[in-house]
Amino acid sequence: MSKKGVYRQTYVTVVATMSIFISGMWLGWPSSVVEKFVNHKTDFNVTMDELSWIVATMDLGNMISPLMAGHLMDWMGRKLSIVVLGPLFIVSWALTLFVPTPWALYTARLLAGMGKGMSYTVVPVYLGEIASPAIRGGLGSVFCLQLHCGLLMESIIGPLVSYRTLNVVSAVVPVLFFAAVVWVPESPYYLLKRNRRPQAAVCLQWFRGGGDVVHELDQMEVNVRKEMENRSTFQELFASRKDMRALSIVVAACAAQRGGGISCILAYSSLILPDNGPLLNKHQSIMLFGVTMVVVNFVAVALVDRVGRKPLLLLSEAGMAVLTLTFAVFFYCSRGDGSDWASRELAWLPYLCHWSFAVMFATGVGFVPVVFLGEMFPVNIRSHCSAIASITLAFCSFVTNKMFLFVSDRYGVHAMFLLFTVVNLVGTFYTYKYAIETKGKTLQEIQEQLQDTVGPRRGKTNQNDN
Repeated sequence: MSKKGVYRQTYVTVVATMSIFISGMWLGWPSSVVEKFVNHKTDFNVTMDELSWIVATMDLGNMISPLMAGHLMDWMGRKLSIVVLGPLFIVSWALTLFVPTPWALYTARLLAGMGKGMSYTVVPVYLGEIASPAIRGGLGSVFCLQLHCGLLMESIIGPLVSYRTLNVVSAVVPVLFFAAVVWVPESPYYLLKRNRRPQAAVCLQWFRGGGDVVHELDQMEVNVRKEMENRSTFQELFASRKDMRALSIVVAACAAQRGGGISCILAYSSLILPDNGPLLNKHQSIMLFGVTMVVVNFVAVALVDRVGRKPLLLLSEAGMAVLTLTFAVFFYCSRGDGSDWASRELAWLPYLCHWSFAVMFATGVGFVPVVFLGEMFPVNIRSHCSAIASITLAFCSFVTNKMFLFVSDRYGVHAMFLLFTVVNLVGTFYTYKYAIETKGKTLQEIQEQLQDTVGPRRGKTNQNDN
């Protein structure tokens, strides 16, 4: 593959994942505005219960859209399913500017969650289908790099400007995304699926930067025909031991990603961290958190196709377990008013854990599930699996975000961090025992490796297992 092909694939990846950048902005938005609402520095006031719903409603939207997105991407195509995200995100930010009520924010966050769910469903599949095997892991990692950059933008700008100014600046990004994404090509896999080989050849040649793509296109067409012999259904997915193994690996990684503490740390850092740190205040620490995730994700992008997916995921989940346990011990020993020994002598500890959590999250669990999602499933069921993964992410995020304020007020912040520790430990064990390494393998080789992990089927052989 030529350098031109690498540049073109990278460009399209950056444009398509701008939808993830916008989702990251919405994820980082609460970390900047929660304290503004608490201190009555917004256009209107909300109760604590309304605030928890504002934070959590995005995840409800995220649970609604993946199944719909899975059908849309097979009906409209990967490209158009990404294009429609532009108007959706534009409307969501417009509501924050022109309708200053709690219900408007519920709706805006709901629409943003629907956009996030569609992005998480369609974009990984699109990237997995256009990328060359040698750089697929790196391109897939851009997905989460964009997410972290969106978070970083909100965490840097949010504390420096007013509530309304933050929303104005944020509303510009989806307009730019929509203007750029309408020009990206369609996935060759999808075009072959629709029996449009000439168009698929043109798109594949563009993605590869010219040259002879007949052999790759023939191989791609054989794989598509083989995998499309049976119509894609959820029943077909659950009937295949191989595909169920792949789905369990992805779902476990997604549950560890969102149930391991990141959602609440992103949304409630301004309430979790003590008011005065030894070196940085909590707003500066939130900015450092965003910067750290971006920088570490850059490093992880360089390592994922060298070190491998599984080692990075294991390191990430185990490290997060240690950090959430440390958080829990600190908050259990601390009264929160600064009068106890832990608050006086160990005031630096939650800030160190906060920064270290960004490092561990971005090292593996923040992006490896997305890479797995684009690699582990046959094309005929990929949309269904992507939808299930998106729902898993949204459900875990919704549950933790909605219960955080209630559990913290009733039982203490340490109780939530103990729950995060359990999730991270279970995720570490499952990754160690069941996850496979996909580094440097073609999609067909990954399918064969998954089949080897479950052994031959008894009785009638499902075609997806071949």
